[in-house]
Amino acid sequence: MKILWVCGAQILGGAERAMLQIAELLRERGHAVQALCPWGSTVPPALAASSLPVRRAPLGGALNLRALCAIARTFAHVAPDIALVTTSDEWVWSSLAPRRSQTRLVFVRHMALPLPAPVRWLATHRADAIVAVSRAARDALVGTRFPGGLVRVIYNPVRFPPRADVPTTAERARARATLGLEVTGRWVGFVGGTSARKGVRDVFAAVAQANDKIGSTNLLVCGHRARDGCSISGLSREYGLEGKVRDLGEIDDVTTVLTAADAVVVATHRELAEALSLAAIESMACGTPVIAYATGGIPEAIGADGEAGRLARADDVRDLGRALVEVLVDLSMARQLAANGLTRVRQLFDPQRAVEAYERLFVTLCSKENGPVGRVARE
Repeated sequence: MKILWVCGAQILGGAERAMLQIAELLRERGHAVQALCPWGSTVPPALAASSLPVRRAPLGGALNLRALCAIARTFAHVAPDIALVTTSDEWVWSSLAPRRSQTRLVFVRHMALPLPAPVRWLATHRADAIVAVSRAARDALVGTRFPGGLVRVIYNPVRFPPRADVPTTAERARARATLGLEVTGRWVGFVGGTSARKGVRDVFAAVAQANDKIGSTNLLVCGHRARDGCSISGLSREYGLEGKVRDLGEIDDVTTVLTAADAVVVATHRELAEALSLAAIESMACGTPVIAYATGGIPEAIGADGEAGRLARADDVRDLGRALVEVLVDLSMARQLAANGLTRVRQLFDPQRAVEAYERLFVTLCSKENGPVGRVARE
């Protein structure tokens, strides 16, 4: 089966990392997979590192007619069986681009936000299937009048095997030593980079609250450097955390970071409507408890409050700090949350389970008789 991944993202974020993993697993199962990405994007180097063919084109932008031409040319040249489209602007251009009768359009939705009416109309009439990466994403789509039979839920997988057990104190200490951190004391992890919408300021406020209530608590920050992001040194001064913050920038070895932390905070704001938090899933896979805002698909990822992490009211900084303090103080509870998280990751976010679901969907779509394009998935 020939699969073309159409990705308009400029940066290699969590959604792109998840789809890259799916692409690699599909290739391992014998499918021919290649990608179409924008010029200047950081996604193609990751594809090249995985030996996945990549084409570059002027993608991106709601009014970018060149993207329509580029996608149409690629459809004609590659003649894919499946066009897997993961960004909403490219949903539009892929819907409008002419394609051969055997090419099935599969859109993937990583946000728990309603779509604009024109995009919704095009997707409803042209897509053969829509994959929502969580029930929260599905509900946002179906709630805006998408036919329920068009939308399937397939969870994004974790990128590495979950640990066998919760890390011991010695294992966390070794991870800290690897990163050049103080081995003793409390460490809180945040992997959302400098983005305000990912909640970097909220995390600083929560850690400052922990310092006020229970004493010395340190913060470990890593992730994407947003162009309009906050200054980590400036936030350290603002919240009185100078000397207590370690900024690692963008780092590939997230497992060491997540293992080094006593807890990881996911403070994504409600406005971002993240459908499935990769940070939460990967923290659970490392045996580290999660404290998060109850927004988007985050409660779905970690379960009910007290199952694999603690949930705070969306965008409520004081409640986030309260939940963080509870986990840092009650070590027995923290260990149970972490153990529950390991079980949950194995049950819901297994990579083989995800790729098998995609493969079943693709085979079903391609096995149907060629009918009107955009209608084969509906029964």
